[in-house]
Amino acid sequence: MNDPLLPINSQPKRTKKLLPKVLAVAAIVVLFQLSDGLCPISDKIDPAPYVYDVSKIGQILKDKEYIDEVVERWSGAIQIPSVSNDVMVNPNTTDDLEELYRLEPAWKQFTKLHEYLEKQYPLIHKHLKVEKVNKFSILITWQGSNTKQKPILLTAHQDVVPVPDETLDQWKYPPFSGAVDGDRIYGRGSGDCKDLLMALFETAELLLKEGKFQPQRTILFGFGYDEESQGTGAVELSKFIFERYGPESLYALIDEGDQGYVQQFGRYVIPIPTGEKGHLNSEIELFTPGGHSSVPPKHTSIGIMAKLIDRIESVDFSPAITNANPLMNALQCMAEHGQIEKSLKSDIIKAVFDANANKKLVEYLSKDPSTEFLIKTSQAVDIIQGGVKSNALPEYVSVVVNHRISAEESVESTSKKILDDIKSIATKFDLGIVFENKTIVEKTKNGYFNYVLNESLEPSPISPIDTAAWNTFTGALRYLYEDVMNPGLNETFVAIPAYAAGNTDTKAYWDLTANIYRYSPYIGIVEGEDEVARGIHSLNEWSSISGHMATISFYYYYLQIVDQIADDTLISQ
Repeated sequence: MNDPLLPINSQPKRTKKLLPKVLAVAAIVVLFQLSDGLCPISDKIDPAPYVYDVSKIGQILKDKEYIDEVVERWSGAIQIPSVSNDVMVNPNTTDDLEELYRLEPAWKQFTKLHEYLEKQYPLIHKHLKVEKVNKFSILITWQGSNTKQKPILLTAHQDVVPVPDETLDQWKYPPFSGAVDGDRIYGRGSGDCKDLLMALFETAELLLKEGKFQPQRTILFGFGYDEESQGTGAVELSKFIFERYGPESLYALIDEGDQGYVQQFGRYVIPIPTGEKGHLNSEIELFTPGGHSSVPPKHTSIGIMAKLIDRIESVDFSPAITNANPLMNALQCMAEHGQIEKSLKSDIIKAVFDANANKKLVEYLSKDPSTEFLIKTSQAVDIIQGGVKSNALPEYVSVVVNHRISAEESVESTSKKILDDIKSIATKFDLGIVFENKTIVEKTKNGYFNYVLNESLEPSPISPIDTAAWNTFTGALRYLYEDVMNPGLNETFVAIPAYAAGNTDTKAYWDLTANIYRYSPYIGIVEGEDEVARGIHSLNEWSSISGHMATISFYYYYLQIVDQIADDTLISQ
């Protein structure tokens, strides 16, 4: 992680006025006159020297018979409701599957999905090593011949979010029908994440069917079972892989995340999240004396909790943008390669060492929610409970505040802010405070707050973008978008690091590799066609068939390219 912005106020007084100007001029001259600049573009990789059948890359996108077969298999997987709920019995509770199904009926659908995958992809199950980890996570090993090369891990998850019964009549097609309409396939999980899951199965099965690819680098496919809830499936997989290969043992990990490409500042951009925000649930309880509602205090416990909620929402986290955030590097890429207004470009370049430029950049990013919450910790009051009867004063109220922690913050700094809010209200109403089982303020006759941290996760490490893994991955993506999918466009696509506000299963694999990319090849994403428009976690979830085939086409040649690249070799055309 790079050093954060050094405030100008920390500079010696005699240089405080002069130094920023000198640095600004020097930086602009150096950064823009050096050949590599702020954001070197990875060389495009032509797969012809690496693959045994380069014509197959385009055929995958055009062969109607093959596409129909792929879509039929994809649809069949969507029809299996492998739903994970927030609270589920851990598969390790019992060794008896029938007993586990009795305790948690939802697990039966995962067995059904496994049986379906085995039937649809017989060559994978015949020729590759397929292991079940904690019963329902799947680890597939395609053993390479060169044990000196680090394995590559490709991941997706098998589970999908539930569909509320109250919304069933609002779906265009039944949510587990896998209905096909033009270039779209509809159904829960079609876009998150059975598209990637099935694309990886298709790629491996196709390579095995052709019988020509004999990998030197070991290829691992890891598929967890509860990414949408507890994430234990990926944790168990990570432990299993760690025990087999050891720490920092993988070449790279590629998981779900952003997809395709977008147009920004006049350039075609491939945004690849190289980091994720942290996570925390602040669970706050308030205990107060009860009584009859005919003789109420001025503020019941619900009223006091309302005051706390107002305080939490009124005192926001401060936004910040530093080198610790991949968004800073992404902005630098746009400053170098995009069509950006001159003053904004200057602010981006100087933001890492000039406090005034940094302030203006923060103000610019804070105008749009899509970027505002990439530079500050969020706080969302999502759950509140309290009161049991209309004539009884509530003795207990609880609230859950969800946080996504920015790169510049931590679980500690986030909880401190909330604890300060609680202290402010507790002082006003003469209440005690217990924080993480430790008494901060003694309980009083009026009651006390109990503050507990749950599901805490620090912001992820940031993956480097100056490695062979990054250059090979992004160089191969350039070929897909420039030569295969858009041959007449005559544009250079720019891969940039991005920052993810949500969390993926990658959080379980930090010890295995520094090269973690949360991204899937896809079609271009048009303006406004975000996850909400595609129904991810919502109504009428759909995914593009063309995008699905692009994913298969990419991995078909990428696996052959990365197989022949040494771990420490940079591609240069």
